[in-house]
Amino acid sequence: MKMPWRGLVAACLALGWTGSAAAYDELPRGLAKLTPAEVVDRIRVDDEVLEPHIVVSTQKAWDRGRRIEGAHASDVHLRALVDRESGAVRWQVWHELVYDSAAREMVGVNYRVDGRLQRAGLVVAEQWQDDCPGVDAAEISCNRYARFVFEIPDRAMQEIAAAYRPDSRAPWRLRFKDVNGGSITSGLAPAEAAGLLKAVAQVRGERLAGG
Repeated sequence: MKMPWRGLVAACLALGWTGSAAAYDELPRGLAKLTPAEVVDRIRVDDEVLEPHIVVSTQKAWDRGRRIEGAHASDVHLRALVDRESGAVRWQVWHELVYDSAAREMVGVNYRVDGRLQRAGLVVAEQWQDDCPGVDAAEISCNRYARFVFEIPDRAMQEIAAAYRPDSRAPWRLRFKDVNGGSITSGLAPAEAAGLLKAVAQVRGERLAGG
């Protein structure tokens, strides 16, 4: 039986999962065991002919939540938007988060490529509240939900994929920054990037070659 989100967030808080002192240094063991080939097998391709892009997603590669620094991540995945005319690709990182605190105005995300600090703006920043208690539990606040999306260059995707090592729990780390200097730190599995690169190459070869 699944734990309700309210109970899940409360448990995270009790264990200190959302405290700023805890660093996001390891991927979940199951995610770390994922191979690029397994990611390719679980790739989702949305080829809607009325849309300008073919969407290739790793969302089903690992569909379990995970604890990160500053929140609970209910979903973290990569997407590729493949232009059906030119074949050009835009790479996106998607996060859906839940936390038990006031809304946070995120303004960007930091990461490193080629050893240098980079910063990206958010192309999607949505927040809402849910799981609100009844009137007899007014002292308990609603859970806060957020969806953040940003884009990374091809060089970053290549670097993430190249970091893949079988069974390694080391994530490719990134940090969302809010307007007050606060942060939420997360990370990506290199296997997901490696698998997505292979899947996109297949899509471009199979679906775009014939025009």
